[in-house]
Amino acid sequence: MPVSTIITIITVLILCSMIISGISYSRQQALAKLQKKISQYRQQVDEALGHTALLLKVDPDYQLITHLQAFIVNTLQIANKLSPQDQIIFDNLRIQKQRLNEFKENKRENQVIEFFETETELNQLKSQIGQISKLLDIYRNRGELSIDKSNAFNTHLTEISLELTINSHMNQARKCGEKNNATMYQMHIKQAREVVKKSSLEENEKNRRIKELTNILNNVKKTNKIVIDDTEKLTSEKNTEGNKINF
Repeated sequence: MPVSTIITIITVLILCSMIISGISYSRQQALAKLQKKISQYRQQVDEALGHTALLLKVDPDYQLITHLQAFIVNTLQIANKLSPQDQIIFDNLRIQKQRLNEFKENKRENQVIEFFETETELNQLKSQIGQISKLLDIYRNRGELSIDKSNAFNTHLTEISLELTINSHMNQARKCGEKNNATMYQMHIKQAREVVKKSSLEENEKNRRIKELTNILNNVKKTNKIVIDDTEKLTSEKNTEGNKINF
């Protein structure tokens, strides 16, 4: 076989090898990008699921919960299209669709809590509410959420945090009252009052609450007696409109 022919064959083989390697590398790169996207979608779903789990515990309303759940379903649908053979994504999509339908029907498996027992739990709530607010800002910046709805949801989150903070202080006051600890009882009432004073409540509502809390403090000072019913009345009082928690 002539040397030129051998060289030509070798050259063709090298070129074929380079082409095949290039195709293989491109496929690996495309697969890596695909897996990265799917991983990002999984992370977004996990984050939103955590937020939804919190809201199911503390939010008597369903609008924000339903919105977040719809985002979860939409994200899983995208991931499922990218990786239709992934059984985990498929099963999770089916479950989350079912939960979305339940939330649209105002159904949940748990009771909404009205207060936290510890300061740590309350601080964790405030931190996670801040994360939900940031997520809503991302939706708004992407054009996936209107400015009006974003503002409404953020106002709603602020109200949840406010009511739980007040109710938690009132619960601690009640516990101190049961132990006849007048000093700590008054301290928690004052803390609740300060929260109300610093809040963005409508002025008449803010003044009403401040007056009620001040009356409790004045009664203790005058009589040197703790009336547990006062705190229980405030922590259990409900605003029936919108099913919001009020003290």
